[in-house]
Amino acid sequence: MELQRTAGTPFVPDDVSDVMVVAGPARSYRNNVHEEIKLVQVTGSGFTVRRRGAVHRAAPGELIALHADDAHSGAPEDLDAASWRMMCLSPSLIAEVMPSAMRFGDVVIGDRVLANHFRSLHMLLHGGRIGSALSREGGLLDFVAALALRSDRVAVPGSGALGRIPEIVRDYLRENISRNVTLDELSCVTGAGKYQLVRVCTAHFGLPPHKLHVRLRLDHARWMLRRGMDIAEIAYATGFHDQPHLTRVFSAAYGTTPASYRSSFQGTVRRSWTSSAAQERTRPHGPSAPTVFVRS
Repeated sequence: MELQRTAGTPFVPDDVSDVMVVAGPARSYRNNVHEEIKLVQVTGSGFTVRRRGAVHRAAPGELIALHADDAHSGAPEDLDAASWRMMCLSPSLIAEVMPSAMRFGDVVIGDRVLANHFRSLHMLLHGGRIGSALSREGGLLDFVAALALRSDRVAVPGSGALGRIPEIVRDYLRENISRNVTLDELSCVTGAGKYQLVRVCTAHFGLPPHKLHVRLRLDHARWMLRRGMDIAEIAYATGFHDQPHLTRVFSAAYGTTPASYRSSFQGTVRRSWTSSAAQERTRPHGPSAPTVFVRS
């Protein structure tokens, strides 16, 4: 029998690592950045994704694929009727299937067979212990392999001599999550001029460095909220002025408050979420942060 879960509650299957599933009412969000591959299927409404100045519309039931480190906004066309199924695939899971990053030029995958495959897999994983662990893990890897065939072998902006700048900037901002980092600092650690730095980062992430830093802070705040940490402490650890400041920015980005987000995870997410992103975040982020994914 399928387990009954609270609508919108994220769930990590007990015996299938590196995947998180969500089912419930669809929400609007702005400039989301995540480290996981995020797949979304909306029913009851169309769904619009805005990324890099382009607008992508998914009809009800179509599969939306959002790759890592690329800022995007999304909204259902009928907020009252829209529901979504969501699945987050960790970088370590993707690495099991393909050595390079998975990227999508068009976020809407017009493949009904793949969309139906996603729906069946989501129901299997969200249902809990249905069938054997081998069947669930095998089904997940089969789906990721099919998804990889639809990814684009596109050139990543900022390749060539400047190719490592986005990676260096992202890692430095994560390591200094609570500090007010300057362009001068980033210029020193990358060896690039400030104007060049902003252009390369905006091309790669869809956001300039200062906005990327805010999104990384929010993403880290979500990770801490999923572990039930105190919201005031989270605000301090992630570089926001105070708890109200975090609440305002978080609510504007995700359409829910930090308190509501945290409560939706209580008792539902195990610590076996073993993506490389999660492992990365167990490190301290700056001298003022305590030692402590999505990819919405």
